[in-house]
Amino acid sequence: MRSLSDLFRNFLQLGYVADDIDAAAAFLQSSMGTGKCLVSYGSSLGGGRPPAGPGSTGSPVGPGSQRPPFVVVDGKPADEWMIDVALVNAGPVNLEVIRPVDGAVDLYRDGVRPGAPVTLHHVGFVVDDFDEASAIVAASGRRWKQFGDSGEIRFGYLDMRAELGHFVEVMELGQPAAQWMAQIDAASAVSLAAVRLRDMRLRDMRLRDVILKSRLTGTPHQAEWLSR
Repeated sequence: MRSLSDLFRNFLQLGYVADDIDAAAAFLQSSMGTGKCLVSYGSSLGGGRPPAGPGSTGSPVGPGSQRPPFVVVDGKPADEWMIDVALVNAGPVNLEVIRPVDGAVDLYRDGVRPGAPVTLHHVGFVVDDFDEASAIVAASGRRWKQFGDSGEIRFGYLDMRAELGHFVEVMELGQPAAQWMAQIDAASAVSLAAVRLRDMRLRDMRLRDVILKSRLTGTPHQAEWLSR
C-alpha cells in the first residue's frame, strides 16, 4: 500500500447510526427487505489499553496469545465505550447499524438524526495489515479519529466528513471475525430466502382467491391481470 486510495480497495461495509437499534433492524428487514438482523446489545471496549510497542495501534501478538480489547478516541484510551450493534448482509455487502449507548461514543452520537430509522455514518474497507494501513494514514498527515482492537478485529476510523461526507473505517479481520462475517452472510441469505418463499406463498394464496372469485362472479380478467 502506498496511498490512502489503497485503503479503499476491498469494500465490505456500509455503516449507519440510529437512536433505536430495534427500530433500525425492523426498518432494514421490513422496509428494505433484508434478512433478519443479528443484534448485539451493550458491546463494550472501554477500560482497555493498547499494548506498548511499535505503533500504538495494538500490534498483533504471537499465535495462541489473546489480544486485549481496547479503543482509543481522539488519542486517549476510553474508560467507557458502549454501543448496540445490528448486522445483516445484502449480498456481499455488510450493513451495520450502531446505536451509541454510553461513554466516549460521540463519534457515533453526533451523526444520529433523532427519529430517523438510520443515517449513513461510515464506509468500511478490509486490509491485510492494519499496521501498514496506519503507516499510510500517518504518511498522509492524518491520524485515526478512533482506533481499537476487539480481540478479533483491529479497526480505525478516518474523519473524512469534510471531503467525502462520512467517516471511513479500515479493518483487519482475524480468522474468527472472517468466519463470523461468513456466518452473517449465510444467515442473511437463508433468512432472505425464507422471506421470499413466504411472499411467494402469500401471492399464490391471493391468486387462488381471485381465481375463485372470478369464477363465481364471471370476471376472469381479474385473475388474468394478477397472474401477469
